[in-house]
Amino acid sequence: MFFRRKPLTTLPQQLLPRAGLLQETLSKLRSKWVVLENIQIDHLHSCTVLIAGQGCFVLFLQDTAGVILHNPRSLIVNDQNLMPQVALVQQGTASLETRLGHRVHAVMVFRQLIEPAELKSRSLSASVTREWEIDSVKIVTWDSLLPYLSMFTRKTLSETEVQGMQSRIARLEF
Repeated sequence: MFFRRKPLTTLPQQLLPRAGLLQETLSKLRSKWVVLENIQIDHLHSCTVLIAGQGCFVLFLQDTAGVILHNPRSLIVNDQNLMPQVALVQQGTASLETRLGHRVHAVMVFRQLIEPAELKSRSLSASVTREWEIDSVKIVTWDSLLPYLSMFTRKTLSETEVQGMQSRIARLEF
């Protein structure tokens, strides 16, 4: 028996962001943030950790794009229940918080997520903020990652704490 994997996107090409947008965003962040890529946290591979005076964020990058159905306790993208992935993200984030001794913000970053009405009209609504929160995990898209991080203006970490966290992540065995 063969199992067919669902496609990564069901969206028309005009609703998808350009291919290099995520890497552009990460390179813009490098001037003010410590960006650590391809970090393994527990069973989660290829995580990206961002550290700055504004805090520590762990990005769980998803290559999926599609229609989002959500409420504060469920996340469905392209008719796939993603709550098991949300639970893994929460566990990985809690593990990282314990090891670092600081609060860590969990962020799942999707290529593109649209509301069902937008798919029907085949256009993105400017009034839709592409940020959702499911069980303390922030859900954003490639386009909304930078505006989301820009909301954090209050310094919560000193320069010494940022450097200490960076070295601890480099030394940690997950």
